[in-house]
Amino acid sequence: MTSRFDFSVFRQPRPVLIKKMILAFLGDVLIGMGIGLNSCAGLGNDPISVLSDGLHKFFGISMGAAVNATAYTLLVVVLIFGRKYINIGTLINVLPLGFFVNLGVATYSALNVSAGGLIFRNIAVLVACAFLFFGTALFITVDIGQDTWTGFAMLLRDKTGKEYRFIRAALDIAALVIGFLLGGEVGAATIFSALLGGPTIQMFCKLINRFVKFDNGAA
Repeated sequence: MTSRFDFSVFRQPRPVLIKKMILAFLGDVLIGMGIGLNSCAGLGNDPISVLSDGLHKFFGISMGAAVNATAYTLLVVVLIFGRKYINIGTLINVLPLGFFVNLGVATYSALNVSAGGLIFRNIAVLVACAFLFFGTALFITVDIGQDTWTGFAMLLRDKTGKEYRFIRAALDIAALVIGFLLGGEVGAATIFSALLGGPTIQMFCKLINRFVKFDNGAA
């Protein structure tokens, strides 16, 4: 039996919802740019993006198309079996994400970062991770929907009865291993994002909550 859509997000004041949608979109821009820049730097991807990078290299498609392939597939699965985890924020996150990933790739190329050598590639990774972590924190803070990986993990949690943290860890490891076998880049940036991603995102969430207020739509 499939779940029903959760429309509770639409019960909040319209100005508040609009502000949250704008911030979610901005977060999506930063997430996509971060994934694209990180991929081009060639020093490793975050664990989930290793899978996209592997698909990108194995099938000869753009990084954005590879990200879309996984995100859209998971969206369909969650839509069928766990639609309560899909909301307006999910669509804001998923639908344009591949475009912003390709925009990050194009930006890296336009700036000719690789010509600057390892130092500039490392700087690109730091910028990419900052974009990725802050964008993720924005998306989490506005709380108007799950990304597809989170929705899929929560669906598996419901079906298996296992704790979310174990399900999510298993998904991250599976994505990393499959992506690596397909040719996805694993390196220092992979370790960096795996170890520091969670704490940094949590720090950014606290920072955003401190400076952005949603009561009555006022910041």
